[in-house]
Amino acid sequence: MKVTRYRDKILEALRDWFRIHQEGPTLEDLCTELGMKPTQKATLQRRLQTMRGVDVEWVDHVPRSLHLLREELEEPKMQIPVTETLRYLATGLTQWEKREPGKIHPPEALRIGMSRMYLTSLLQGDEQAPSNLPEFFDWATKPIVQWSPASEIKNLSPDVSLIEDGVVSDFALQWQVSGNDVEMQVQEKVLQDVLEYCRGRQLDAEYRTFRKLIITQPILSYPEYRRLLSSCQLRPLRDFLLQTYVNLVDLAEAETYCFCPRCKYVQRRRQDGTYTCRNTWCSRLSAKLPPLPTIEKEEAESWKAVTPGVHRYGTLPGLWEIHLTEELSKLGVRVTLWPEIDEFDLLVEFSRKRRWAIDVKDWSYLDEERLQQVQYRPDATETFVVFPDEREETLRIKVVRQQLEPELDGVRLKLIHEILSDAKAILNQKNHA
Repeated sequence: MKVTRYRDKILEALRDWFRIHQEGPTLEDLCTELGMKPTQKATLQRRLQTMRGVDVEWVDHVPRSLHLLREELEEPKMQIPVTETLRYLATGLTQWEKREPGKIHPPEALRIGMSRMYLTSLLQGDEQAPSNLPEFFDWATKPIVQWSPASEIKNLSPDVSLIEDGVVSDFALQWQVSGNDVEMQVQEKVLQDVLEYCRGRQLDAEYRTFRKLIITQPILSYPEYRRLLSSCQLRPLRDFLLQTYVNLVDLAEAETYCFCPRCKYVQRRRQDGTYTCRNTWCSRLSAKLPPLPTIEKEEAESWKAVTPGVHRYGTLPGLWEIHLTEELSKLGVRVTLWPEIDEFDLLVEFSRKRRWAIDVKDWSYLDEERLQQVQYRPDATETFVVFPDEREETLRIKVVRQQLEPELDGVRLKLIHEILSDAKAILNQKNHA
């Protein structure tokens, strides 16, 4: 169907209508819901025609027969992504294989993975999951495709299993995650899954919309969450959104929910009764910012939040990318976020012949190996790795770049204020010319 800019508004208005009414609205009713004048009925009728048979349907000449068609507008069912479950199981098995002799308690990752398998079987109601370690180890030697939830994983070989010839399989080693906080690392993987999915289908605008969403709106009211699930640009990523946002009350139990004034994520309550951001660095940066409105427990039940892993690896680093984009845009520079589906963070274009490629890094220490992974962009005039000014005291960019840049194949290190100053100088030069 032809996608119009009015479609999302009409769908949202219809969803709100059917939450209250059993019969469909008249054109006059729908005009009122959309804030349109009654004289605009003909315009609304034309817009509905573009959606007929795909999103909505009605019986000609039958009053109040307008209704929604799309199944995705129904209440989302509880889902447990099989990819996350397999990552827990693979990580737990790898940790079990490396366990100290005599240690009999299963690793936390394995316990979580088995619990998720059991819950999946309850939700599907069609098979039994392993209920103890011996049953699980027996299951792990069989092809994963025999487990029906695994059918959602495309291109899965019919003979791979988690254990092969008595040891952890190559497949399991590829699916394990590393790090001290396994749960957060597994949650982070959804960001990589979104990236690979969008690159495989060239979903550039959809990817950019998703990334901006988790950065600027880590907390969502339920109506807004529902609207986004069915919006044009995020519909292809609906399954990833269902993994990314969870119930706010599942993250923390509180009478009052407070939010970080910088990253907008739900805060932790200290023993002294005060609140602080879950990220220490973000808490320091937000100390002088005015507080955000709180949400009481009853209201919080209708709010959603990104998982802690997405907040840590998607929201927080993205704040600086958004900040630098906004500051450069204010100067009148054309800036594209995550160009070529996240080949780098910012493409800054002064003209056809002058383009900057920028990667923004909010690091607590300077990792030379990770720096060397940043590729110089031959299609750009300059390639920069840019750090927040607030990190200068720790990273000492102005001092160490003279030592490091000769080893970076043309990639240069800058602070945010230096990038902005250089951009102003270029623009002033163009204006004088």
